[in-house]
Amino acid sequence: MNFSDWVCAVSRLGRDAIIALLLTSLLCFTTEAGATSEQRPVIAPEVRQLVRASSARVIVELRLDASLDPNQRAEAIARAQDSLLSRLPPSHASVARRYTSVPLLALEIDITALAALEAMTDIVVSVKPDRSLKTQ
Repeated sequence: MNFSDWVCAVSRLGRDAIIALLLTSLLCFTTEAGATSEQRPVIAPEVRQLVRASSARVIVELRLDASLDPNQRAEAIARAQDSLLSRLPPSHASVARRYTSVPLLALEIDITALAALEAMTDIVVSVKPDRSLKTQ
C-alpha cells in the first residue's frame, strides 16, 4: 500500500473513526506504560562499589501500601520481607537483621543479589550501605 492508497483509505473511515482509533492507541499505550512504571529502586553508589569487590552489608527499604492500616503494619512488613527473601538467590544473600516496626531489612549481599534487588521494583524502594553511627 502506497501513501496515496493509505490517504484514500483513511478519508473513507471518517473523522470520528480516526479519532476513536487514535484514542484507543493512546489509551493502550498509557495503560501498558502505567502497568510497568513502578519506580526503580535507588541504589547508593557506594553499594555498587562494595559489591564489585566482595559482599556488602546493606539496608533495604521496602515498599508498603500507603493506605495500610497501622494495626497491620508489622504483618505487612513481615510479608514484604518474606516476599523479598523468597526472590533472592539463596547463596548470594543472607539476612543480617529483620525489623518488625520499620519497613527495612539488613542483608549481606553480593553483586548477583544486588541485581535481583534492582529488579524488584514492586517491593524495593532503596538499597543503602549499613553503617554504624558513632555517638558524640
